[in-house]
Amino acid sequence: MDDSRRHAGSGVPHAQQKSTRLLGALLVVVAAALWATFGLFAKRLYSAGFEPLELASVRNWVGLVGITLVALSRPSRLRIRARDLPFFAAYGIGAFALFALMFLYTLQQTSVAIAVSLLYTAPAFVVLVSAVIWRERLPRAHLLALVLVLGGVLLVTGAVDAFRADSAVLGTRALLTGLLSGLTYGLYTLFSKAATDRNPDPIAPVFWMFAFATLGLTILQPPFEAMARPHGEWPALIALGIVPTLLPYLLYLQALRWLRASTAAMLASVEPVIAALLAAALLSEGLDATRIAGIAMIAIAAAMLARETPVVQDPKAIM
Repeated sequence: MDDSRRHAGSGVPHAQQKSTRLLGALLVVVAAALWATFGLFAKRLYSAGFEPLELASVRNWVGLVGITLVALSRPSRLRIRARDLPFFAAYGIGAFALFALMFLYTLQQTSVAIAVSLLYTAPAFVVLVSAVIWRERLPRAHLLALVLVLGGVLLVTGAVDAFRADSAVLGTRALLTGLLSGLTYGLYTLFSKAATDRNPDPIAPVFWMFAFATLGLTILQPPFEAMARPHGEWPALIALGIVPTLLPYLLYLQALRWLRASTAAMLASVEPVIAALLAAALLSEGLDATRIAGIAMIAIAAAMLARETPVVQDPKAIM
């Protein structure tokens, strides 16, 4: 069903629509802020000798244990229909785990700036897939917001400067895996939207997403050897699995109850902005005029998106 028609028939008062829209936008921004801390944890753990795939596997295990502990008070929240298991397998392995692998592989072949820029083609993929599958009709303002997001990400990550200085090599393979990281990241958002339609409570979707992703990553890179050599890094490992992993995904799925998938994907593009600000504040990485312009572009796009007509479910149908 078209989102606007479903929204129109929801019978939710306009004031409540506005408040839930703003709450959804806030949750996405908070989730993006938490995701942006990943580099801070990863930098410390890389210096301790951990490899990217090891960290991906360990953080999923920590996330899975964390969501299991959250659900212990009411295990019934994890109940799903048996026929939904293939969906959650595709969600966890085909979207969540594959996205991480493609992104890590791109990072091995090119600069961080180029890899992150390719990753944040995700909003464009979400818009295109949403238009084809759900026939979402995006207003011109939203198309403008998409252009601002993509342009802003290029400026914030420094990709434009890297290309201009010819300081980064982007081969065909890196371009392919980078675009696949953006596509699979976009698919994660679309799967998340479908997961919230199946179960409004984010606990079950996050649990089963982590369960299948952890299974896939464990087969590819067992984490047990990495777990056996923490050398005092257990606090950082646990924080990596909670702060930029479990918590933001719970918040993001909650936000998708009230926002379009395409809107949430574009709002999440404030992540590189927050990462740049954190790097400037904590790692003494300066902000030049180019990055400030990119931050302004993404902030303008986020403000435009926050004013959209939301997808709001009838609260009586959620409780």
